[in-house]
Amino acid sequence: MSERRIRTSGWIYVVAALILLFGCLIAMALAYWRFPGLPGILGSEMKMHDLTQVVVPGSEEITFAKSGAYAVYYEYRSVVDGVIYTSSETPPTLACTLTSKATGAEFAVVPDYVKTNNYTNRERTGVLIRSITIDSPGTYTFSCRYADGRSEPEIVLAVGPNFMWEFFGIAARIFVTAAAGLGVLFSSGTVVLIVVIVIIVKRHRSKQIVAAG
Repeated sequence: MSERRIRTSGWIYVVAALILLFGCLIAMALAYWRFPGLPGILGSEMKMHDLTQVVVPGSEEITFAKSGAYAVYYEYRSVVDGVIYTSSETPPTLACTLTSKATGAEFAVVPDYVKTNNYTNRERTGVLIRSITIDSPGTYTFSCRYADGRSEPEIVLAVGPNFMWEFFGIAARIFVTAAAGLGVLFSSGTVVLIVVIVIIVKRHRSKQIVAAG
């Protein structure tokens, strides 16, 4: 009987390996569920085509897919419909409004000039100058004009995701998901370690019994 115990205890190693494998699969599932496009998610969520360009003085209808915070960027170097726009890097004084097409309610367009919240490529350079928060998704009319009433020069604004907050949000989700995955792996690893210790103890006792018999 002691010899049989030594042989059959090998199945416990299989169980331990399956526990660890199951933990790895759960960790992978968590990462895929939260970030199906990883590792390209950072680039895919922060592209300039997510921004709606508005030539001002003027207005534009913008559809927001979800409620929350958005940003208004001043593009002092820009291209719209093949037309090149260049202006001073210092944002001008503007009066802007955002009105819901569905309800007619107006939402605050808050001054929020942040030099470090910016983007650039070969054609466009923008910097955050305003913040918007909406209660519900839908179509809104965004309108801007010079505070002193003048009509020139025309400049370009871009409305869309707040890239800095998007980045921190993604980073936070990556951290939480990684922590959860590591927690699963640690837990499964702990279970495996306990199983291995139990196996070692039992095999040692079984060998002692065989030697004594």
